[in-house]
Amino acid sequence: MARDEHLIELYLAGTRIASGLRIARTFALTAAHSLGRDVLTAKPTLHLRDGTPAHILWGNTPSDLALLRLELNGTTGPLSTTNFGEAQAGQLWRATVSVDPKPLVGKVVEPDAMYHDGPNLKVKALRLRCERTLRDPAAYAGSPIEETRQVDPPVVFGLLVKPRGTSSKESDEAFAISVKEALRLFENYKLSLPSQPQPSAVTGVRKAEKRTRAGQILHDRGYGSVRPQWTRTDPSRRTRRRPEGN
Repeated sequence: MARDEHLIELYLAGTRIASGLRIARTFALTAAHSLGRDVLTAKPTLHLRDGTPAHILWGNTPSDLALLRLELNGTTGPLSTTNFGEAQAGQLWRATVSVDPKPLVGKVVEPDAMYHDGPNLKVKALRLRCERTLRDPAAYAGSPIEETRQVDPPVVFGLLVKPRGTSSKESDEAFAISVKEALRLFENYKLSLPSQPQPSAVTGVRKAEKRTRAGQILHDRGYGSVRPQWTRTDPSRRTRRRPEGN
């Protein structure tokens, strides 16, 4: 589990308030409800563990997602090398963040479940089954979920969000918004992002990059395309061993 490649932790005034998923060098996702309504409204500057400023660009309660821009202050910063895959039914997953000693793992039940169905917005999510009943599934929101196979870099499916409105308090059911769905939401809202002097590059194999109109929107506003590296996932595929030595 290469945590530093995709996991971020967000701090407000020195207090950790949320975790999130880095989808590009200067962009990350977190769970909107973890930030709280006051933070989403006021949009104070948050910070990563190493002090990197994180600015809230957009928050959406129906999807429980918030988009962050990381301010690298002219430095190159660590490049995100995580692969983002589209999960399939029956695929095994694990949460990068666990609120208790036992890791949270489970299986994908429905990769295209309806999470929010409103007159102006529909949000799809991965419906997940956990191997144990959770007293508070929302406590895990903001954690990236990844494939359980030991691959390097890891294959991340998306970001855990709070339970659906119809879900019970204690449940073995969880939901995650995929990176693909998050990009679709950004396109839907046609984000009015301020300009940035120097667009940032995103690492990835060009043939494997998933090009979306959402990426073009961000590019046109001076941010550089958000084009995460994608990989094909297959539950029946053999696990790739990590190379020995360095």
